[in-house]
Amino acid sequence: MLLVKPVTAGFRALPALVVPLILGAQTGNPAFLLIAIVGLVYVATIDWLTTRYRVGPEHVQLKRGLLQRNVLSVPRSRVRSVDTHATVLHRILGLTVLRIGTGTDDSGFELDAIAAEAVPELRAVLLVSGPPAASDDPEPETGPGSEIADWQASWMRYAPLGYTGLVAIGAGLGLFFQSGAAIDRIADSGLAQDAASLGRELGPLVASAMAVLLVLVAASAIAIARYILSYSGFTLHDDGHVLRVEHGLLTTRESTLDRRRLRGVSIEEPVLLRLGGGARARAIMTGIGESSGTSALVLPDAPRQRAQQVAAAVVGDPGVMHVALRGHGSAAFRRRMFRAVAPPAIVLAALAIAVLAGASVPWWAWLAAGLLLAASTGLGVDRYRSLGHATPAGWLVCQSGSLLRSRDMVDAEGIVGWSVRQTFFQRRSGLATLTAATPAGADAYQVIDVPEPWAWDIIAAVTPRMIQSLPRATR
Repeated sequence: MLLVKPVTAGFRALPALVVPLILGAQTGNPAFLLIAIVGLVYVATIDWLTTRYRVGPEHVQLKRGLLQRNVLSVPRSRVRSVDTHATVLHRILGLTVLRIGTGTDDSGFELDAIAAEAVPELRAVLLVSGPPAASDDPEPETGPGSEIADWQASWMRYAPLGYTGLVAIGAGLGLFFQSGAAIDRIADSGLAQDAASLGRELGPLVASAMAVLLVLVAASAIAIARYILSYSGFTLHDDGHVLRVEHGLLTTRESTLDRRRLRGVSIEEPVLLRLGGGARARAIMTGIGESSGTSALVLPDAPRQRAQQVAAAVVGDPGVMHVALRGHGSAAFRRRMFRAVAPPAIVLAALAIAVLAGASVPWWAWLAAGLLLAASTGLGVDRYRSLGHATPAGWLVCQSGSLLRSRDMVDAEGIVGWSVRQTFFQRRSGLATLTAATPAGADAYQVIDVPEPWAWDIIAAVTPRMIQSLPRATR
């Protein structure tokens, strides 16, 4: 820790080191930088000397600080996950960072520079000692000690089908345009002048197409690099009690998902990934949600068939994964289409009114509105085709979405409540949105635009014990 802490603190304190660097460069005296480095080492040493953790019978405690003593305490019954990650420096020194999660984003803590060989025993103590879940899940079909998935280099072809590269480029451009001086320097550079001359020679259409192509190539390269760094060496191992996920090239991460808290699995298909035949799988775990700071990913972007195989192995029932979904009928189709087509139709109507009023509407406005209407029509059709549900024994399976289609398979034992909601327009169409509440995953899973009588049938099929507490007279 004496070596790890100064290095990690140094990276975090880079903005603070700018002043000593500037002072040292201007005065020619390296003492300023030396003082800053000594200060970092001193702070790291004090942190190492004053940090202690203790696993007691009922609580896990972390104590740190010299002048201001901080004590963090987490009940062992609240421990939901024990994850690790290790940077290159940690791995060289045989250390790792262990995070104890409680399923919320405002609790839990990290133990930095723990000996790697001590992690398995510590993880077993923290997880096994927790109270058992309300129900016992059946043993997985894969059997103890089996490897469900391992990373394949061919999966890299799915990386450009996400938005990672474009988001990174957008963030970089945002930082760039915040600096006026940097913009002026680049605009006056020879490279910028040559690019502008080439653009004038090629014409606006060709230059724009080349610019878009360059952005896509750069975004794809960034996405592939991130995919390799994040998921290289990905493995999903099942020992019959926990699912262990390991991945990462430079910084390795390991997550442990307790099968006692497994409440289902989701297959996620962003639109571009879906068009490319890919998908990802995510476990639905009690205490691990979107804000918990713990990942429940059990397969990164990969072939759709492989994601389905992993999901079936995780839930231990292939029939749940491949069950046929029931569509929601013509009323749901009309509602999906109206919600998708109404905005561009209003735009076209506004353009027509403007023409009738004597205004001049450019051709490109009509073209843009027409393309928007066509795209919205396709979106509405795809949204309807994605709608569906099924109720195999002991499970709720629901699917929805177009830009991000998700097929969620939720164990009935994990559902703690239901709600049937109808908006004004849904009531006129005889539709409803059925929501299953659960303390796992996203906390709520919806069957969207289902015929209203079907909603009650779904509740009765999935959780017969609860239908009596939801009388139809209270709808």
